[in-house]
Amino acid sequence: MRLSVFIGLLALAAVLGALAIGHGLLLPGLAAAPLVDPNLARALTAPLSLRLGDVLVGGSVVLVCTTPRWIASRVATTAALLLAGAALAHRWLLLPHLGRLWSRVDLVAAQPVDVLAEAERWTHHQNLLLVCMGLLALLIAALAARTRG
Repeated sequence: MRLSVFIGLLALAAVLGALAIGHGLLLPGLAAAPLVDPNLARALTAPLSLRLGDVLVGGSVVLVCTTPRWIASRVATTAALLLAGAALAHRWLLLPHLGRLWSRVDLVAAQPVDVLAEAERWTHHQNLLLVCMGLLALLIAALAARTRG
């Protein structure tokens, strides 16, 4: 197995793991913990969300570098570029904005209502972006499987 294939598969696994396990299981599980105050749970999940964003950026940038060498498809290269752009926008634009919004909200009292509504709306946008990033990563995996099989 060539080194670029190994590194590309490792980066793809990191991206899919950060999306599925990190954002899909770990963060919602911590936020819904019954023994933790909702404000404390939000404060605990914020740094973890930033680290998951870093993993997404790192993995997607490595995918951009390795995809042209191990998948003979321009679609895969384009998907890797889109994934990297989405990961960068997620980490450097969306996560800091969400952090500022959620830091101004008291989840127990649900106050202030307008900031809470805006934070929930931006969280919905984040979830849509994460789903799109997951679909792009699955497209890259499918194209890799097609060229290998």
